[in-house]
Amino acid sequence: MFGNFVIGTGVLAPAGMIKDLSRAFGVDVATVALLIAYGGALLCFQSPLLALVTNRLDRRYLLTGALLLFAMGHLFSALATNFSMLLTIRLIMIASAAVFTPQAASTLALFLPVERRSGAIAFLFIGWSLASAIGIPMVNLVSGLIGWQAVYLGLATACALTAVAVASTLPAGLRANRLSLGAWRKLLSGRKTWLLLSITALTIAGQNVKYPYIVVEIHSRLNASPAVTATLLAVYGAASIIGTMIASRVIFRLGPRNTVNFFLCILFMGLFLWAGEWAILPLTVFALFIWGLGTSPAVSSQQARLVDADPDAASASTSLNTSFVYMGQAAGTALGGQLLVTGHSGLASGLALTLLALALVTSLLVAQRLRI
Repeated sequence: MFGNFVIGTGVLAPAGMIKDLSRAFGVDVATVALLIAYGGALLCFQSPLLALVTNRLDRRYLLTGALLLFAMGHLFSALATNFSMLLTIRLIMIASAAVFTPQAASTLALFLPVERRSGAIAFLFIGWSLASAIGIPMVNLVSGLIGWQAVYLGLATACALTAVAVASTLPAGLRANRLSLGAWRKLLSGRKTWLLLSITALTIAGQNVKYPYIVVEIHSRLNASPAVTATLLAVYGAASIIGTMIASRVIFRLGPRNTVNFFLCILFMGLFLWAGEWAILPLTVFALFIWGLGTSPAVSSQQARLVDADPDAASASTSLNTSFVYMGQAAGTALGGQLLVTGHSGLASGLALTLLALALVTSLLVAQRLRI
């Protein structure tokens, strides 16, 4: 779970210091957002490929190695002298995220009984909620007060310490079920797999039309100081933790599909409120809280839904799900950036809500017709 925290913070960090990186390298915010968009596009292909290549590796070595690569990437990022160098380093180290999050989820299936699996996977994603609640506000605050280099050095240290912790606590000898090319073909030929993955992509794309630019929008609406901005980001993240904790409790009773649908409704409501572009602090806080309440649970429950659909193919399906997470991240970030810099923020809100509505409708149809 803490590994997911440092991975999540590292993946989302550019959103927290987007204005500082823009000033430091003399580029606009849409260009800085390419750190997220290009990284997401690359991860889309890396996640299933690396799942296939590393399928028989000991999970302890695999997860520890991913964290160490992330640590080195952040260390070198602190030394970057231009944006091209920073982007190149990002595209190299992003393979860590392609490995860690899906394989950490599939690793749980190797030593936990079926009845505990969905709740444990939901708990694992509290790490991403913590990244939103603690990691990104800290990134924003440290970057504004000390500098973006300090953020990268701090992340390098946190990744290294987490690698030591994972290596010392995860049991040795855990290996995923062997998946042949035939098993991959069977998984990919199933209609239910693609429908579930499309829900993931639409959900993440809808959010990322707006999320990477949240700091820019907060400042534009409220002319907020770094401390106020960090506090508002913490509200969003704290709500994400609360939502994930609720999901980890209710998923046993509701089941993954109903949990996904419930939190997709919450997420849609939150983004609808955010689209109001309130310049009043209490309304901004309320919109961010509702948005945050749905963001992580919708994704973590979807992961559990995929594992439930075919537990024997968990290593592959969770990797594919992560791939579609980053596909949505890349597409949403790129579209949102272009709309923002061209002055069409209203269209961005409409696009975000449309994508989320499609995700919800698809999820409800899948639940009704395929019972998954």
